[in-house]
This record gives sequence, C-alpha cells and structure tokens, in this order.
Amino acid sequence: MTELGRMTGAERLPGRLMRAGDLGGPGAVSGAGEVSGAGERSGIGRGAGAGAAPGAGYVPRSVPRPAPERHVRLGDVTDRPLLSETTAADDPDRVYSRLRKQWGAVAPVDLEPGVPAWLVLGHAEVVAVMRDDRTFVKDPSIWGGHDDGLLGPHSGLRPLISRAPQHTAIHQDGAEHMRLRAPIDDALEQVDEIRTAVVVRRLCTMLIQRFEWRGRADLVAEYAAAVPFLVMSELAGYDPEDAQRVQEIIQAIFETGPDARELRKELGGIVRTHIARSRQRTTDDIAGVLSRHPAFQDDLERAQTLIALTSIASTSLLSWVAQTLTLVLTDERFSNRLRGGRLNIDDALDEVLWRSTPNPNMVPRYATRDVLLDDKLVEKGDAVVMSVHAANHDPAILPDDEWEEIGNRAHLSFGGGPHACPAPRLARVIARIAAETLVRRLHVSFDGDPAGLEWVPSPWLRYPARLPVTFPVPRRTDEEGRTDHADER
Repeated sequence: MTELGRMTGAERLPGRLMRAGDLGGPGAVSGAGEVSGAGERSGIGRGAGAGAAPGAGYVPRSVPRPAPERHVRLGDVTDRPLLSETTAADDPDRVYSRLRKQWGAVAPVDLEPGVPAWLVLGHAEVVAVMRDDRTFVKDPSIWGGHDDGLLGPHSGLRPLISRAPQHTAIHQDGAEHMRLRAPIDDALEQVDEIRTAVVVRRLCTMLIQRFEWRGRADLVAEYAAAVPFLVMSELAGYDPEDAQRVQEIIQAIFETGPDARELRKELGGIVRTHIARSRQRTTDDIAGVLSRHPAFQDDLERAQTLIALTSIASTSLLSWVAQTLTLVLTDERFSNRLRGGRLNIDDALDEVLWRSTPNPNMVPRYATRDVLLDDKLVEKGDAVVMSVHAANHDPAILPDDEWEEIGNRAHLSFGGGPHACPAPRLARVIARIAAETLVRRLHVSFDGDPAGLEWVPSPWLRYPARLPVTFPVPRRTDEEGRTDHADER
C-alpha cells in the first residue's frame, strides 16, 4: 500500500482531535503520524492524498461559517437528514455541500430514522479518523444506541451494528485486527494478475454472449452485478454449483435482512465445507491460503473472513464497474473521448473514484471516549461515518482545473490506515477489464434520459438501479457459412 505522506502536527490540522476536557490547549488525541493506503499512488491537483495537510503542497480554501456558541452534541440535534439522501440524490455534491455549509466538517445524520450518527465531511477530518483506530474503532458492540434500543427488530442495520459482530478483521482493531488481516493480505498477495485478467475476460465474454443477441440489456443486473462475484468465486476456488448457491443466498440475505438466520446458517455450512475441502486439496487459491493460514484460530474465523472478503469485494466492484459504464455512456466528455481513442478506461475509472466514489460513506466507527472533531463533541459510543465522497470534494483540496484529476489517484476511495483496501491493484484489474471488454465488444448506447437515472437506496454504495442500453445486434455465422441476425429481440 502506497504511503501518502506525513501529517505535520495536529495543531496545523482543522480536523484535530482534542479531549473534551482540553478545549483550550493544543493537546490533540492525534498528533503527528503517518497515513498509508489512501490511494494507489500520490499525485497532484487535489493535494497529496490521505497524508496531506494544509501547507503540504497546496493552499487550503475554507468554507466560512459563524463560530459556534458551544460544542454541539449529537443528541442536541433533532432534525437530522437520512444518510441515504447523499447516495440516492441525482447530485450528491449538492447534498454534501448543504450539510457542509450548515454544519462544517462534521454533520449530524440518521442512519435510519431515529438512529443518529456523525457524518465526517472534511478531508483532514476523515484522514484523522481513519488513522486513529484507538479513538474510533470498528467494533459495533460499543455503540451507545444498543442500550437505548434504537434498532427495531426488523432494522436493516442489525447485521451491520451488532452487539456480537462476526470475528473478522473488519470489526477488529489493534493487535487482533493485525492477526485477522494478515491472512487476507497473504491470500490476495498470491493472486496472479495475469491469470486474473484471463479469468475476467472469459467471464465477461460469457456474460455478454448471454444478451448480445437481444440488442438490449440492463448492464447493472446482467453484467456489473455478475462479473465481480463470478471473478471472486473463481479466485476463491468455488465449484460452479457452490458459487451459484452462495450468490443466491447472499442476494436473499440482502433482501431478507435481519430475519435471514437460516440462510446465514446454510451459507456458513457451504463455506466451511469449502474451506475444509481446499485444505485437503492444498489448493493455492484464496480459500486454500486461508484454510491453512496459522493466524486463524478455527475454521469459523476462516469461513467468516472468506464470506466478508467475497461480499465486500463484489459489492464495491459492482458499484465501480456500474458507475464507470454510466460515466462512459452518459457523459459526453468521456463518451466522445473514448470513441475517438483519446481517453482510456483508466481515466474513467479514476474519474469515478474522485467524483462519485463507489463507497461514498464508509460503515461506521465508534468513539471510545469523548472527543472534539471540528467543533462537534463526539461522545463515547457515538457512531461516526466517514464520507469519502465529501472528503474527495472538500473545497480545501479542490484543484482549479477539474482535468487535473485525470490520472491522479491521491483520493481516499481505497480508505486509509489499518483498514485500507488490501488489494487496490487487483480491484483495478478487474474493473478495468470488465468495463473495457463491454465497450469494445458492443457499440452500446444508453437507452433513456441520463437525468432520469435512479440510484440504489443504499447509504454505503452508489450505483444506478438500472442501466438500460441498446446496441446493434452482432451478425453470426451458421455451420454452412451463412450470416443472419439473431431471432431474439
């Protein structure tokens, strides 16, 4: 993971974290320190990525606001917008800008109606939270809302904010996170990018062949949603039958929510069996490495890690591929340049990571103590959501020329600190080939008004619910050498 620089001291950061009892002095919870993993490489334009601080290569521009009369607590605010408004809006920037203008770098929101959280909007503040895994932890069992009974019996947040979270690297910090993260890093490190590229092209071609004779398709349901899971399943060594069933179960769990106990039990059984089989066969795929890794205590940890890795990678890649195809097909800056051979897919991928990141809001972290962030008093047990999208659009780091962003990968879309994305290069290989294969094989055109696109109502992901396209039906050759159009329209 690329190291993006050194923060130059909390006293120079607008997002410094101070103890609630030390409001007048410079004693910051997070002082000087290093941040890594927030981008694939550092760049220019929007600053130097997660490690950039005011004075470190750019002149910050601030959004003026009146000084607060006192420090705001989450419980003081009753009129909180839903977090999903930021991802489902036609123009998320307008929503984030409104929040920034009203509240500054940290704003109160609701994860669900009546379930409050802090939304961190400022670039420096997001970086500060990312790197401080002592003050802001991933363990949802410490969330204060549990004692207040804020989650109803059918709340969609129950699997995410659990009193008893699964024991994976996602929900752990410190030494325990390092123990559970090491097998993930080792498993992904051994994935061969050349072999992966071959796998992705084969699977993409297979999916395209299923709909290319119709002359129309929904590129979300029929392509972007399928490619990542199929690729991750093959890299994990699943048999086709097991991969199909795992995909069906995961989809059913998302639709059923917290009432999917039997589905989760079936999923765990399939994955644990696969782990044991991989160990017996001594395979070198992702599941094989996890099955033999000495850092795990048992196969339950191995199975939960594989499920989490597959699910998170698949959904993030779905969003990245879907948004890249949307950009290429609906934004004339890119569609014209792509058709003219003057802009490659990597430029579109980077544009998405900067302007409409696949994971605009990161799943919550939880404060282990009272701490000041911006001028807000984050109390022990408060949920804190980092908005990567808002941080990438922070006026303090915006370049004057939007085209400076092209090729610049110093964004926060891959996270930062201990919980950064473990394989940004591999993710790019998969996303690039998926988008490139589609636009090169078919001359697709968006079927509809781009202004009418509907976005999935997820607070954590942003991608269109549907991406309808049309294209000329390819001509095929029969056994006698005659060509004809397909019958299916």
